[in-house]
Amino acid sequence: MRQQFEQALITGAETGVVTLQITEAQLTAYIAEKLSQNTNPPFTDPQIFLRDGQMQMYGKITRNWFNANMLITMNVGVDETTGQPKIEIASADFGPILAPEGINSAISAIISEAYTGTLGPIAVGFRLESIAIADGIMTMTGRIK
Repeated sequence: MRQQFEQALITGAETGVVTLQITEAQLTAYIAEKLSQNTNPPFTDPQIFLRDGQMQMYGKITRNWFNANMLITMNVGVDETTGQPKIEIASADFGPILAPEGINSAISAIISEAYTGTLGPIAVGFRLESIAIADGIMTMTGRIK
């Protein structure tokens, strides 16, 4: 994803407009990698779907001897103040168990880190303006400052 972002910024340097596209597979792989670095992840086996303007994240939650499937549906937009992604959880279903403590903030942090951590220094001078989600692709559009 980093090389893809770098290329989009190089291309955008000519026009001032930068468009980045991220697929479900790329997001799934990134989140799986981040979760694997955690000794006690909030969930496992992530699968991301980008459909109808929303991000849907499926996974498995294990608490003691009990396993449950989860589905978290998120609205992803742009924080107009910071120019960074803004994630709002629209719904969360953890089967018959209570939502793990801190799951909302953990998921928001992972997704925000996917944006800021992947872009890192190359994001300097870039301001995100819109995020569109459809047909398995998240398209982020912004401008060079």
